[in-house]
Amino acid sequence: MLPENYRMGDSVYVLAVTSTVVFLLLAVFIVSFALVFQRRQLENLRERSALKAAYEEEILKAQIEMQNQTLQAIGRELHDNIGQLLSVTKLYLNQLEDAEDLAQVRPLTIKTNGVIDQTISGVRALSKSLDGDFIRDFGLIETLAFEVERLNGTGRLNASLRVQPDMQPLGFEREIILFRMVQEAINNLLKHAQARSLHVSLQTRDGQLLLQLEDDGKGFDYEGVMNQSIVNSGAGLRNMQRRAELIGGKCTIDTAPGRGTRIAFVVPVGRAVALAA
Repeated sequence: MLPENYRMGDSVYVLAVTSTVVFLLLAVFIVSFALVFQRRQLENLRERSALKAAYEEEILKAQIEMQNQTLQAIGRELHDNIGQLLSVTKLYLNQLEDAEDLAQVRPLTIKTNGVIDQTISGVRALSKSLDGDFIRDFGLIETLAFEVERLNGTGRLNASLRVQPDMQPLGFEREIILFRMVQEAINNLLKHAQARSLHVSLQTRDGQLLLQLEDDGKGFDYEGVMNQSIVNSGAGLRNMQRRAELIGGKCTIDTAPGRGTRIAFVVPVGRAVALAA
């Protein structure tokens, strides 16, 4: 039989070894956990940096596309509207030169002044279009109102805008991307829809901004378009949906052949997009 003091010393030795092993295992676990956490944090930072770079690139791309869109609209406006108004003004002035008495001069003068007023209004509209910081300076609502006014001025369709009072701004970065999506939708409408009217509405619901565009055009087979390759068609629709996701929102399209199209953009209100932080 072993002495009592020997058994106690053996127990102390076993306890010391066990404690040391547990401590080493705990230390290894803590170090491993810290390394894994650090690696994941670095990966998360890289992902966020990549997303932020993509977000900033998308903002720049949207600005460039808006500028190109504006220049195209200015070219059409100068050709179709301002040019014609100036031609009419010149015609009236020529008639004034040939007028033989005041009875002929007065009505021609009134007509000439009216055409000049229209020309001035058109030039003012163009000056607003040339302002690259229109959204930054005036916000999404004013920009949408100007776009609706421009569409009505073309005579191609009847456009209207309904805005809920006290709308909360989204911030320049998200608003410029959202407006670019609206422009994309309007371009598709003008090219393909054969619509006579367009209704645009803007409201907040359940902490989200809801922007809807609804036309009375011929509609289309949404699933059929989206199942085709990007080369064939559907690139504009995919761009709208991708951009909506980029600003933390979504884009839904409700349409069918023969019953028009409704496009809805839903974007969270009151907080910045996480990837832009």
